[in-house]
Amino acid sequence: MNTSLSRVVPLALLLTAACNESGPRVFTAKAYDRDAMCLEADAPIGLVEAETLKATCDPVCLELNGELYASTICPPYPADSSELAADSSADCAAALNALASKVQCGE
Repeated sequence: MNTSLSRVVPLALLLTAACNESGPRVFTAKAYDRDAMCLEADAPIGLVEAETLKATCDPVCLELNGELYASTICPPYPADSSELAADSSADCAAALNALASKVQCGE
């Protein structure tokens, strides 16, 4: 390999890595209040490695530390969370219904 080319290739790789927009992003979701059957305001529930986090996905339920959350943020989901299916969890179904109906706590 020619000497000048052997200097340019590592520099190009370094610049490409420096332009990478992927990184830790704050994942937010709405906590579901089972007693009041409403959703709290969006709150951060974890960090994820992603280029962008879009809120255009189908609604999902996530369980984290015993709390149930509803979100339309697209994956990846926080590593400590578990995705629940609405057809296997009555609370998840209720949370997704509250999300679709825009039932916010305190309103």
